[in-house]
Amino acid sequence: MTIADPTSIAGKTFPLRGAFAHVVVGAGEAGIAAARRSAAAGEATLLVDEHPLDPGLIGLDIPYLFGTRAGSAVQNPARMEERVAAARPDLLAAMEEGVEVALGVAAWGGFVKGQSSRALPKPLLGLADGAAAWLVAFDRLTIATGARDVVLPFEGWTLPGVMGARGFDAALRLYAAFAGRRIAVLGGGALADGVVAAARHAGLDVAAHIKEAVPLRILGREEVTGIAWQSGATWPEAACDTVVMAVDTVPVVDLADVLGCAIAWDPARGGFAPVLDAAGRSSHAVVQVVGDAAGTAPMARARWHEVALASEEALVCACEEVSCGDLRALRPPRYLDAAGPDAGLSALGVLNQDQVKRLTRAGMGACQGRRCREAVHALLSRDGPAPLASHRVPLRPLPLCVLAALEEDAVLRADWTGWFGIAAQWLPHWEPAPVDAEYIGGRLSPEDVVK
Repeated sequence: MTIADPTSIAGKTFPLRGAFAHVVVGAGEAGIAAARRSAAAGEATLLVDEHPLDPGLIGLDIPYLFGTRAGSAVQNPARMEERVAAARPDLLAAMEEGVEVALGVAAWGGFVKGQSSRALPKPLLGLADGAAAWLVAFDRLTIATGARDVVLPFEGWTLPGVMGARGFDAALRLYAAFAGRRIAVLGGGALADGVVAAARHAGLDVAAHIKEAVPLRILGREEVTGIAWQSGATWPEAACDTVVMAVDTVPVVDLADVLGCAIAWDPARGGFAPVLDAAGRSSHAVVQVVGDAAGTAPMARARWHEVALASEEALVCACEEVSCGDLRALRPPRYLDAAGPDAGLSALGVLNQDQVKRLTRAGMGACQGRRCREAVHALLSRDGPAPLASHRVPLRPLPLCVLAALEEDAVLRADWTGWFGIAAQWLPHWEPAPVDAEYIGGRLSPEDVVK
């Protein structure tokens, strides 16, 4: 005899704000091209892009390291949307060709059939803007989320005015809101050269371009005022208001990871990247990854990390104030004031970034590891690359009011707040649940509460 679980999602309806043959996440060059090809083939196509970002996310350095150098113009959503459209002229062509375009919309999660979600009738994508969250169904998904900045934990890197190459590009080109005048650039490859060229084209002063990995200090008390670097026996200095870290970028794999796509370490593609076939298809047949999200240039950061992490005092995770020495010794967070001997990374055997995060809180702050993930990984990869630190839904910080706006079917909602039908969850912990309590719609019946 088969008994249905009333708390299961099997057979229940997920209210949708649309169903599309093809959804593309990321309206960069690769994403727009994928959406236009799909529309030309007659497919119902949705193209979403999180730009223009909510100013609060920019302040949290999500998804790039903005370093507070995106000026006050980003507070005007209408102007920013115009700027994004102007910076990406192919967007207009895509709309004219039938692509539904949604700007300022972030993908906070994705759900496909798997071991923990076999009841889903179709793959779903979670989307949100500043007002609401919703779900759309798709037959095929293309991830074109691009790359993000690699952050180097040199002394002073947490000062306002330290930003990444992608953050600089977004503030300068995409938003026309860069709030600096004189920059120093770290990095010796094409990425750094592009930053220097863009800065000079915009009329900015380039005070220094440090191409080789050397010990350096970012100067300033309340914000960046300059940079100093070792050159032989001397330490030259250059005055600047912004330091752009343009050493390397990494593919943005968070959405692919939560969808369950296979991710592998590949230094030739920038580090952790999706496993793809020749057509760009991931291990999920309905998910394709294109552009920088599929892989960036070969890794160029190893020597820079070696230099930046040489000091035990190097602050690896700024959100949780975890130093290089703290992480190597597996010290608990300082604010816990916990006593006891340092265990050391050797106590863990095979190193796992998720485990280290729980022990030290490195990567558990507001930026969710976007600024420290590569530095922590470099410290853990003593005997080869450590495993990928997992990503979890929601992939973007969402206000509770936005999540509360997520529509639910009444039948689904009836047991949504129940945790495996445990009646006692709504009672105070000091009151044991009656053994004959009746569980109705996610709560004890009124009669049982009285018992």
